[in-house]
Amino acid sequence: MREVLPLHGGVVAVRRAGIVVSAERLREQGIPGVEMKRSRELAAVGAAMVLATTLVAAGPASGTEEGKGKPSEPSLVGSAKMLREDGQDVRFAFDAHGLFPESKGTFRVSHAGEGFSAYFRGRIDCLVVGGPVAVVTGIVEDTNVPGLKDRRVGMTVYDNGRHDRLGYSWGPDPGHERIVPPCLSSATFERVESGDFKAVEWFPSGSGIG
Repeated sequence: MREVLPLHGGVVAVRRAGIVVSAERLREQGIPGVEMKRSRELAAVGAAMVLATTLVAAGPASGTEEGKGKPSEPSLVGSAKMLREDGQDVRFAFDAHGLFPESKGTFRVSHAGEGFSAYFRGRIDCLVVGGPVAVVTGIVEDTNVPGLKDRRVGMTVYDNGRHDRLGYSWGPDPGHERIVPPCLSSATFERVESGDFKAVEWFPSGSGIG
């Protein structure tokens, strides 16, 4: 497994007036794993930053909207067990709030089967909700999976009443070898057996979205 670039901690600096992605700054800070050949990964991060700049520039919701009972931020909350025919126990839990780049919260993932048990949990660093679909990414802070700590992982939730679905970035990348940019995940290929997720869409007035 090759060394990975920890995208949190200063690799990309976001300012309200624009975006700064500086390889020179990375070298000055001594951050390991920087490979300029990874232009596609950095381009994806840059695209996420462009979205963040657009949304932040639009400004917060008005007091009138909040007074009418409308949401004042996007959110993804809940926990659920995935449906597995082989009997393995796979669970996800989210408490995510706020529009990227001001997203915050926590996540937890566990996977147990015959002869093994794995888990990881961490802090949310990106959340975007569009309709019933929420995409979150987070930095792993505690885990028993070798090499996964301080990595970013991505997860997608389709809030469909009693028939929720979920996907995650390590589905097509089980070895966690690739960089995961903010708010990037996969299609929702897992089905929920029990539990429930609630995704709430919100974009600031003036963003031109919705």
